[in-house]
Amino acid sequence: MAVGPFSEQVRESRVELVDAWSKHVTSLLDLLSQAGAITEEDVSLVRGGGCLGDRDRMRNLLDVLYSRGEDACCAFFKVMPRVQTASGTKNPNISIQPNLQEHLQRHREVLGKEHGPKHSGNIKAKAPDSRQAKPYTDITLSKRPGYEVHLQHQHEAAMVGESFRGHAQESKGQGEICVFREMYQSLLAVPGDGLTLLSGVAGSGKTTVVRRLVHEWSSQKDSKKIILSLSFRELNLLTEPDSLQGLLSMHYSHLKPVLTEIMGDKLERVLLILDGLDEFCFPLDFKRTPKCSDPERAMPVGAMVVNLLKGNLLPGISILLTSRPHAVSKVPPELVNVFCSVLGFTPAQQQEYFRHNCSSVQAGAQVWDYVSTHKPLQLMCHVPAFCWIVSTALYNGSPGLTQPVPAADNSKSVSEDVTPSAPCIPTDPSAVLITSSVKTLTITDIYCCFLKSILVFHGEGREEDSRWRLLQDAPRILQESRPVLRGLGVLAFQGLVERRFLFDCADLDRAGLSLDRADVSRGVFLVEILKEDSTSLTLEKNFYFIHTSVQEFLAATYFVYESLSGSDPFAGQQPHTFKLPPALQRLMTSTSKKLLGAKGLLKRHVKKALLWSEQKQSGHMDLFCRFVSGLMVPRTRLTLDGLFPRTGSLFCSSSPSTPSTAPPFYLSLLHSQLQSCSLCPERQVNVCHCLYEAQDSGLSQRLQSWLQVLAQMPRSEHSSLEKKDWSELAFLLQLSPDLDTLKLDAQGLDAEGLRRLLPVLPLFRTLSLGQNPLGPEGAAVLSKALKTPACRVERLWVVKTGLGCEGVRILSDTLKDNRTVVDLRMAINDISDGGAGHLADLLKTNCALKDIRLRDNQITDKGAELLMDALTENSTLQYLWLFDNKFTKDGVKKLIEFSKTRTNLEIKVCV
Repeated sequence: MAVGPFSEQVRESRVELVDAWSKHVTSLLDLLSQAGAITEEDVSLVRGGGCLGDRDRMRNLLDVLYSRGEDACCAFFKVMPRVQTASGTKNPNISIQPNLQEHLQRHREVLGKEHGPKHSGNIKAKAPDSRQAKPYTDITLSKRPGYEVHLQHQHEAAMVGESFRGHAQESKGQGEICVFREMYQSLLAVPGDGLTLLSGVAGSGKTTVVRRLVHEWSSQKDSKKIILSLSFRELNLLTEPDSLQGLLSMHYSHLKPVLTEIMGDKLERVLLILDGLDEFCFPLDFKRTPKCSDPERAMPVGAMVVNLLKGNLLPGISILLTSRPHAVSKVPPELVNVFCSVLGFTPAQQQEYFRHNCSSVQAGAQVWDYVSTHKPLQLMCHVPAFCWIVSTALYNGSPGLTQPVPAADNSKSVSEDVTPSAPCIPTDPSAVLITSSVKTLTITDIYCCFLKSILVFHGEGREEDSRWRLLQDAPRILQESRPVLRGLGVLAFQGLVERRFLFDCADLDRAGLSLDRADVSRGVFLVEILKEDSTSLTLEKNFYFIHTSVQEFLAATYFVYESLSGSDPFAGQQPHTFKLPPALQRLMTSTSKKLLGAKGLLKRHVKKALLWSEQKQSGHMDLFCRFVSGLMVPRTRLTLDGLFPRTGSLFCSSSPSTPSTAPPFYLSLLHSQLQSCSLCPERQVNVCHCLYEAQDSGLSQRLQSWLQVLAQMPRSEHSSLEKKDWSELAFLLQLSPDLDTLKLDAQGLDAEGLRRLLPVLPLFRTLSLGQNPLGPEGAAVLSKALKTPACRVERLWVVKTGLGCEGVRILSDTLKDNRTVVDLRMAINDISDGGAGHLADLLKTNCALKDIRLRDNQITDKGAELLMDALTENSTLQYLWLFDNKFTKDGVKKLIEFSKTRTNLEIKVCV
């Protein structure tokens, strides 16, 4: 039996306790019995039938308490002050409270060990050299007071790169760019900032920030803060009501003796970290959850979190709450004091990461050169975890993961269909670069190489084998890995359907996975793809995928494998609906296969997946659909040759080589989705990403024509724009982070086209949209863009766009809260005096606008009076252009005289 500090105190202070407390033994027995620390049988044993003296009874009580364990001894010390108060006596020689500092030191050691630096993921790799001495890679953060609500409903992989557009310049919409040290000092200040919300996409470094924070705190002995850390992944396991004190006592058993003191008068020193709000599966009802301020009261875990965030439980503590962007809105804005974003890696930090994590400086430089020339890759490499996946896929200690490999006599070459003239990049002997004939490297290509790298090179004893021999043997290895990959795919797909990220042993068994029964090579692969949750609050083992994008890729791999095999990947994925018996289900599948054929079934399944994604407008299915699109390309699947079944005539191609694009029916499905008006703009842009992954040859041609437009080259008079063209442009603009100006004058852009551009509109400093039929509906779209917290628009030029009075009203209402736009040009919009009145109301409150141009807008003397009246309250506007309006001579004179009263204001008007 482990002896705790209270039990140790009872044993070591036995003589002093008998001397000082024997006369109070009766009171002690009564209080301990009432507290439930001892039983009636214990009381009878201590009293000894009434024939024992006080000292003997006290000795018996100490023996009983020691045998009962730590909780009973703790209760003994808790009731002693009550006896002291009643009797008016004190004994300073007995230390009732254990040493707080000793327990806090132990707490630092425990947390420091748990949160020490770790290598990325579980992939077995040796540190290349001393260049990896840095335990943590610097990442970029932003910090702002208050709360941020994201306009976009898109997959995080598409959102992350947008944070760095114009990063080198000062951004008025984003928060202040900061480094880890500033955030560290702010969080550990006493008193703290209240609730700090840290938002970042999966793999951006939120957990790394938490680990680094706790690790550095544990090494600072003089820090006044006491850090307690819980993850929502752990809290999901608490299905029964519990008290906060009981939860912390269970999680931090070494703090149990001093937890009451910490939660009593040390609250201002406590920093509570709640990691992973997006993974919390219980509802958070901030309006109807009963208020509770008693940490010893049992309640559902959702109610506990609500009362913590509202400050009812443990008032005065500091809280660091981390979340992925889509779950940020669960927390009411008024509760958040500081909002921080993990922006991830800047391009320079990406380059540094590859230099430190590849086998040599030369290998790292080659990987960076490759990534920097493929914009979709670089866009996703803002996420640190994706940098690790890319470096694992592109370099693995030996040349040529997908370079042409000498074919073995008895096996098919991994790259037998690679064109002989494919360019071969000279590499360092320890670098792996993709040099196949695939013209455009896709995200799916990277994940295929990543998966193949682990399977082929990371098995038991394979480090000593020749890399070329292993590559020759790759089809056999992949074929033998089908059962475990299918099991992982089932697990990943089921989790994606249910939006689950944590799996228990029962889930693994149902998927045909078992670490206990796995052979050596299979076990190595499993532990590299699945990580065990070592900080679980229960004794049950729980697992999660090394990264959510890996889960999405494996789900897509399972989906495509089942579809190509003629099976239904959706079978059994809806647990709450009626399930047919397995025999009947197999019969129906067999009948469908005979009626529709393999190709018909394939069409049905992929169409169902695309429609499913269309219904899920939240965006969590976007990356899954991209992977499915990529895996529909036979050339891409060739990287995993041996894993997928032979498709035979499923993919018709006139060329004897492997097709390098997805089948025509799949491209047609994507194009029909792109034309749909029911999709939100973010989903439409993702369809373009899917076309990119599917290697649609027409997409590149259309993007080239858009580049001519962006270069301000004239379009052909006979060229016409369709709805999908604007979604393609939004896709292209996402891949062009260096663009600062969006100039689309006279391109026939209407409100619907502008809506499709909505995901990228806030990212530019100049929006030049003149001579387009936008109207009031287009003004409403622009209004949404200007309301986004990350808005960078400084110059809004909407000349001759048919805004009218109503359009100006919509924009003016929005600009009252916008602080980025300084230059507003809306000539020839027929706004009349009504529109001038709306602008006058705007000028009374807006302090950002410096230049407004209203040429030829049918404004009369009445509108001029309204503008001059507003300018008496505005001291920031510098230029007001009013040429070609309907002013009288007196009106012009008044405007000129008024401008003379303001030295910093120039009014341009026809004399």
